[in-house]
Amino acid sequence: MSKIKDVVSNLVQMLDSGVEEAKSLVDTMHKLQSYLDAESKTIIEASLDRLLNRIRREAAKITRGSIVVLVSPEDRVTVDATYSDEDSDPYLKRLKSQDFSILRLASFAYFIESLKSQVAEGDLIPVIEFLRANTQFESTSVYSPAPVLRESHVEPSPSSKSKISDWLPMPPWEGPPLPRRLFKDKPPRSR
Repeated sequence: MSKIKDVVSNLVQMLDSGVEEAKSLVDTMHKLQSYLDAESKTIIEASLDRLLNRIRREAAKITRGSIVVLVSPEDRVTVDATYSDEDSDPYLKRLKSQDFSILRLASFAYFIESLKSQVAEGDLIPVIEFLRANTQFESTSVYSPAPVLRESHVEPSPSSKSKISDWLPMPPWEGPPLPRRLFKDKPPRSR
């Protein structure tokens, strides 16, 4: 009977330690979830700040007219200038008819703050979609191969065909040999 009590006691201790470990894991998971939520919100808010700064830099480049921020129906943000009132500018009227939002720079900054409030409330997906629509990739000079041309079955003209005898070997130069016809004497020009 004492052996059974010992086995039961050991089993209860194992279960208690398992429960404590499970509680610890759940607590760790809650902490991790909270950290990830806070970190994702921080990243999104920083991205909104970068977008606002980019729009301000673009607006600073405009030296004439009144600055307007245009938000397309696809949420793409651009900066432009207008030289008249929004209601009398035909270009802005046309954009409004195409469901563009036309904001002043201060109104756009307020709009970004409202998006940050939306993020703070946990509504991340619409803001992420808005940021995705306004992602700009830096253009870098990366090698891109020339486009592949389709083979044509056109025979080269006889004058353009070269023979092995047309090539001069160039011992001091390590590159491919050059065609002989490059070095042929040219007839003198007549005056």
